[in-house]
Amino acid sequence: MLELRADPHALAPERVIVFEVAGLVSDFARALSSVPGFELLVEHDIEHPPDDLFAERDERVGREGQRRDDKNVGGRLYLTMPDLAALNQLLSLWERYQNGQDPPTGLAPFKHVFAQLRTLRPWGPEDRISAETLAYMRAEHEREPARPVRTEIELWFRRTPERRQQSAREFRAAVEAVGGTVLHEAELEPIAYHGMLVDIPAGAVADLIAGQRPAFALADDVMFLRPQTVLSVDAAPETSDPPPDAGDHPRPQATDPLVALFDGVPVQAHQLLDGRLILDDPDDLQARSPVARRFHGTAMASLMVHGDLHVGHAPLTRPVYVRPLMIAPPVIDEHTPADRLLVDVLYRAVLRMKGEGNVVGVAPTVFIINLSVGDRRRPFANMISPLARLLDYLATRFNILFLVSAGNIRDALEVQGFSTWNEFEQAQPAARERAVLTALNATKHERSLLSPAESINSLTIGAHHADNVPARIGGVMTVDPFDDDLLPNVSSALGLGYRRATKPELYLPGGREHLRMSAAGGGSSVQAAISGPQRLYGLSAAAPDPGSAGRLDQRLFSCGTSAATALASRAAHQIIEGLLDADGGSTLADTPPRFYAVVVKALMAHSARWNGKGDLLREICGPPDTRRHEERSANVARFLGFGVPSVARVLDCAENQATLVGYGTLRAEEGHRYRIPLPESLRNVTDPRALTVTVAWLSPVRPGNQSYRGVRFEAAALEPRLAIGVERERQQPGDRTVQRGTIFHERFTGERAAPFVDNGHLSLDVWCKDDAGNSGAPASYALAVTIETGTPLRIYEEVQQRLRVRAVPPA
Repeated sequence: MLELRADPHALAPERVIVFEVAGLVSDFARALSSVPGFELLVEHDIEHPPDDLFAERDERVGREGQRRDDKNVGGRLYLTMPDLAALNQLLSLWERYQNGQDPPTGLAPFKHVFAQLRTLRPWGPEDRISAETLAYMRAEHEREPARPVRTEIELWFRRTPERRQQSAREFRAAVEAVGGTVLHEAELEPIAYHGMLVDIPAGAVADLIAGQRPAFALADDVMFLRPQTVLSVDAAPETSDPPPDAGDHPRPQATDPLVALFDGVPVQAHQLLDGRLILDDPDDLQARSPVARRFHGTAMASLMVHGDLHVGHAPLTRPVYVRPLMIAPPVIDEHTPADRLLVDVLYRAVLRMKGEGNVVGVAPTVFIINLSVGDRRRPFANMISPLARLLDYLATRFNILFLVSAGNIRDALEVQGFSTWNEFEQAQPAARERAVLTALNATKHERSLLSPAESINSLTIGAHHADNVPARIGGVMTVDPFDDDLLPNVSSALGLGYRRATKPELYLPGGREHLRMSAAGGGSSVQAAISGPQRLYGLSAAAPDPGSAGRLDQRLFSCGTSAATALASRAAHQIIEGLLDADGGSTLADTPPRFYAVVVKALMAHSARWNGKGDLLREICGPPDTRRHEERSANVARFLGFGVPSVARVLDCAENQATLVGYGTLRAEEGHRYRIPLPESLRNVTDPRALTVTVAWLSPVRPGNQSYRGVRFEAAALEPRLAIGVERERQQPGDRTVQRGTIFHERFTGERAAPFVDNGHLSLDVWCKDDAGNSGAPASYALAVTIETGTPLRIYEEVQQRLRVRAVPPA
């Protein structure tokens, strides 16, 4: 059996063949399927720009057969062979093809396979050391020519501990032979990770840049050389004057935290944070973080506890557990320490918090973790990073919901159609908005998510172009690119996620980000850069005193996906607090803790929806053929995800809506059927109504398997048009797109009079499907269903059970 994959993790290196595909992966897959013995596991394209030899074939009317220089072509796939003899035979056939010879009798289909390829070769140096890694090494070497370059080495993950130990010994010897040093080593079997942190001496770096390959870079045990994984945040923003006092709220009475912040060191004694944080700093990062430099951790803690201070919300009723990951040096950005592999640091931090075996965790009640940081050196490029694999594993092992920022891409944006910045500033808002969105779409592959935002079990959060700044001060030579708050910020990293799943799933306010002129651009374009918040836009949050006075009442304007993620974590905390409030009437107060993560995940996404920009983005992103609805919707989902959630709508008990929540576990190929009582006032009437169905789960993962996701869940209402008079809404991600992640979210709307069937019930099936050879273990899920009307009907009172519905086996 031969397996074709887009991700080489967990393969045997001596049996890996690299296919560089020259066209669509789907075309290659069809050709390969005609060859007996190949099992294809590829379901998506890996894209690269067209070149002189290869480009997509145009299928548009009037352009049939022409080159599509505006579309990327397929990329690189990895094939593992059953044995070395098969590998050598395949290489021999490829050599015959290159020499113009036909394949031997019985192997003619290979000719059609090879016609789809740029090249076919064993795993080699060009796979171990990417162009991006060489660019990083070149920049570091030019900056300090005599200094070693710190590099993260990912080794092939061998099946046995003995073989991994042998690999480590041999690679260490190869590094030491050129004068290098291994600083740290980590093995994490659940995510098929074996890595080393290495200082490569300047001479060896120069050899690599020059195209030479020292022995350590050619070692069979090396899978990748990459820049070290470092989480970092931008330089400190301007500190604002303190706004009016936010109010004197009591300190948290409950002592068990539910949410954690993994970030920089906060100013614990700040007036807004005093008594509201539980700081756990076993690595003593406080000693490496002067108080005046603790901007990011302080701001994120403030936003989680209080929200945007411009709004004046009440603080959280429980403390926030804080585990510092970053240091705050005096002169450079806050970042994670460079002396250890971050994947191991984060793994041990979660184990310390939750506990393991007989060791009790220091904060075992936490089930929400906020990660408002990302790795600028690791933009998502179709391969799941070790850090994202770790989050996916920890999510299922400990029933944790990670909320991860999508990342901020602050590269200048070339906007076409304007010869001067003044022309851009004075343009009609609709024309400027279209031009900016067109520029973003043209560079979408350069503005992808930052690791670990591609994690499939996490909720990835983008920055919504919104804030509550009462008076915008400053803004000379800056312009607001959008006239309303219906779009993401320009700097907010775009989706999609792994296997084209919807990412980021949700958008929360990240400030009304402004643009400033970077360069004239020349001719018919301008270069627009991201303006700093100043006092122009952003969310008001606590800040350290950057001076020497040590004041503990300072605020700043925070912005971007970090701030949006902190607000999302606050919203998640509010949801679970509301569900656990038995005195307030919640019927979910007895929910077992192992379901907290999936219930909150489902409810966070449940109220999200697209806005009026969907049609504009379809027009800009294409494809032009309106019949290709699935592709058009997926391209819109890059910008909008599932939409902007309304947490208040989830928590409020409005008369015209009823939300029902269920949860449970299912194994692959099992299902549950729910019978949902419909409100009598909707029978045979034409009032506008909507049905929203959301299923969220935490999937086991299989690193190295093309599907990666162990199980998928889906839900289907039985004849919703007949039962309640609604049909699937157009303004949302397409059918196939919503099936690719770990949230299934659909909305139905209509005004059709329905006579009701099934004794006034809507039946809804939830089922679990195997996706990557799951072990058969049950997976936890949560279901949220909302029925609402556009008129003030008494829906809430008429639905007999307000929150929980019981599952029964499907008929």
